Amino acid sequence: MPGNHKHKSFEGHMHDYDAHIKAVEEDLEYYRAKRFEPRIIYLLRRGVVTFYDLLKARTALKKKNQFFKIKKPQGKNIEARVRYLEEWLDEYVKGIALVSARAVESMDMVTEDNRKERGDYDDFFKIKKKEHHGTLQERMVNLEQDLKDYQELLEVFVQALIKRGWSNRAELDQRWQQLHEERPWAGGTIVARAWTDPAFKQELLSTGREALREMGVHQGKVGKLVVVENSDKVHNVVVCTLCSCYPYDILGDTPWWYKHESYRTKIVQNPRATLEEMFDLKVPVNKEVQVYDSTSDVRYFVLPQRPAGTEGMSEEELAKLVTADSLIGAGYALEPRQLSEVEKSGATPEMPRVRPD
Repeated sequence: MPGNHKHKSFEGHMHDYDAHIKAVEEDLEYYRAKRFEPRIIYLLRRGVVTFYDLLKARTALKKKNQFFKIKKPQGKNIEARVRYLEEWLDEYVKGIALVSARAVESMDMVTEDNRKERGDYDDFFKIKKKEHHGTLQERMVNLEQDLKDYQELLEVFVQALIKRGWSNRAELDQRWQQLHEERPWAGGTIVARAWTDPAFKQELLSTGREALREMGVHQGKVGKLVVVENSDKVHNVVVCTLCSCYPYDILGDTPWWYKHESYRTKIVQNPRATLEEMFDLKVPVNKEVQVYDSTSDVRYFVLPQRPAGTEGMSEEELAKLVTADSLIGAGYALEPRQLSEVEKSGATPEMPRVRPD
């Protein structure tokens, strides 16, 4: 291949089923033991609901009145079952967000309260996470049962909140629809934290999923997440040569050009020239260009370099400098003067690109 660059490719779509199942196991236990159950305990202590409310709600629960309705798996092969578990986990995480927004906010519960309740400062209060053993098939069966049990507790809790008058079905239905329509863009927040917190940056580069999970960012249907850092020596760029694999649960909607065959082909063949042609991005000749090929098993995003002249800026201000292009490697993070110009013009903070014929 011409030019000073490397290309890391992983053929095919989902192959590493174990990585996907491990991600579901770890995410499920994290959200149960650190996000949901500590908040139930907090609300029980304060009488928002009681154990008796939960028992009554469980006894009165009828299938036709259930709030959460889980779809059946589409297909019987192993990939369909894995996707089914990932989608079920997504519904569970959204369900936690739903009840947290309604019940927890009404009690003015803050992050510090949750940390205390989940045992961050005292091991005595830590909720034990389940360990997972056995073959892949056995673990998948166990996950289906765990998800069923955990979802049932979530359902009972929602019914109890409705019964106690903390919310109503219409309000929850509306918010539930919003949670499925919204696609939060966490890229700027993630990068700004990494620019200002060296410990978090190291965790992000070394653990990916775990660092974002602690930050409260759910990664969705991703088996493994790899964050690659741009530097004075290396410029990284991401592509999916097979289709358009992209961590949209983290980075938002996929840019049109990322899915275009021209980008997918040219960025591998000659990334330096493609970056200049499509994005007007000139990578210095003394800097290596590294191309990463995303798959269903491994997703990538780029940690761009922090622009000069941003010392003293807050995380919120820094986050505005991060564009979707810079998280893929098709652009640099904006400089403060560029952001000012963009905000004055009302344009979107993206680099120009040439639409291929």
